[in-house]
Amino acid sequence: MSKKCIKCGHPLPDNASFCPHCTAVQMEKKEVKTPRRWKKKMLMVLGILAVVAAVGTLISLHHRPQTYEGSAQIVYPDKDKSYKVLLTFSEGDGVTGHAQGERTDTLSEGMDSALPCQLYAFDQETGELAWEEFSEEVESCVVDTKPSEDSQKMEYIEPVHNESFPNAAYVSDIMYTSDSGTNDILWTLTMKNGDTISLSTRLTIEKQAAVAYFSEDVPMETTDDLKTLLASIEEEVSSDTPVYLHLPAVTYEGDITFGNHVWGIYGSKEGNAETTFTGTVSMRGLNGNYAEMSGIRFEGNSGTGLNAYCLVLLSQCTFEGWDTAALAQNGAWVNASACTFTNNNTALKFNTSSAYGTAPSYLNNTFTGNGTAVCIDSLPGSEVLDFAGSIFSGNDTDIDNKAEHPVDTARAVMVTVQGLAGLEKTDGVD
Repeated sequence: MSKKCIKCGHPLPDNASFCPHCTAVQMEKKEVKTPRRWKKKMLMVLGILAVVAAVGTLISLHHRPQTYEGSAQIVYPDKDKSYKVLLTFSEGDGVTGHAQGERTDTLSEGMDSALPCQLYAFDQETGELAWEEFSEEVESCVVDTKPSEDSQKMEYIEPVHNESFPNAAYVSDIMYTSDSGTNDILWTLTMKNGDTISLSTRLTIEKQAAVAYFSEDVPMETTDDLKTLLASIEEEVSSDTPVYLHLPAVTYEGDITFGNHVWGIYGSKEGNAETTFTGTVSMRGLNGNYAEMSGIRFEGNSGTGLNAYCLVLLSQCTFEGWDTAALAQNGAWVNASACTFTNNNTALKFNTSSAYGTAPSYLNNTFTGNGTAVCIDSLPGSEVLDFAGSIFSGNDTDIDNKAEHPVDTARAVMVTVQGLAGLEKTDGVD
């Protein structure tokens, strides 16, 4: 035994923890020092900092920019209000709060058209339209189109608020052809607070087979030839099948009626001769059918040049000498671009119960020497008639808007009689 009691010195085993003789504990006592006060304070400060950091992290996570993705509809929470945001191609559905996740239309082979894709915003709690206050929170709004496999990319116009659709926050016209197939229409909104909203809808265009007639293959040289052809078309071609007529550069006298089809009627020129109608042309495309007429001259001395009972799209046509050059009535609509209306009592007249399906543009027309260039007796809807690039000169009345329909002439050229001689122009001139 080498160990001795620390008190009495009696020999002890090496592992003894107390002395059996004097009962002294063999462990040496160590002085326990009291913790310094600054260390306690430091621990307290570190704890507070940890709590503050945790709270800051939670606040940062809550307020950092968020991404909201949906199909054609989403609920977007903003401050103390939530918005129901949706896409549709139908103004009626948009106003009633119904999203349109997909739409399929048919289009005649070789044709092109457009549809207005519309974005609406509602107060989620009340269900009321709230496009104005929602738009104030938007930094930017963009659209893109993504074609599916074996489809063609659709063109589009950048989204804006369009007065033709006053209840929509934004509208983008999606332009397509019969070969476009299926495209996803992608909308991305960047909010002023950094949030991102992504919406999408799908548009599918199905090609509708058409039949075409050319003057090289079918007699069309006289009015009787054309009437005989039209009669055979009514008997042999289904009204669901579009018909394209490529007319020779001849003059057709007398009244002519085109029946219930989708029509593509294309004139031609040969020297000084061009495709001309001297009698009333009636377009009877019923049941949603329509007509496209291009490169035709309408030359009369009274009566009505074009009597439309459906949607008629005119381009590069000339009207001269009519009581009424082009008349839209009974649910019809006439749209014109790059056309010339000269010396008619009334050039373009609306007396219809139909509203247009998108924003109608009357671009680059010329109205010269008419009694009334544009007469609007009856025209429902809120679509704005845009006459950008059109010239009004020497007319007794440029626009007689009895129906008080929205009309935009801000980018039209309105020339007074004095302006023809002295280049003085009225308001509305670019």
